[in-house]
Amino acid sequence: MEEQKRIPEGSVKVGRINMTVARKIKRKCADIYLKPNYLKHIERRHKKELESLGLTAIDFVRMVAKQYNQIREGTGDSLLLVIFNGELNHTAGIDLCLSGNFWEVKTAEPRKTEDIIKRKLLWEK
Repeated sequence: MEEQKRIPEGSVKVGRINMTVARKIKRKCADIYLKPNYLKHIERRHKKELESLGLTAIDFVRMVAKQYNQIREGTGDSLLLVIFNGELNHTAGIDLCLSGNFWEVKTAEPRKTEDIIKRKLLWEK
């Protein structure tokens, strides 16, 4: 029997990929968590972009994880949750990787539309 990975201590639940969406993209229905080390990574690497939006890293991740309107292929086995708004020419994306029985945020940042549309669209609201 495969051992389920435990949610790392200090992780914060930020959202969920529900059953309806999971079936459409042929992936697992599970909660989405953000580990403290990835939160620090987002704060360090994307501080300026997030400050320009008036959001903290955790608020940005929660917003995207709850309001995404697209899911696109990420790198490798990861998914990209996206709040897509082509009119503003910016999108907000979160890279996710499945870790046993939960999705784990790897990074989060505002991204330009032209970068996002290069990724295969898996689901759209």
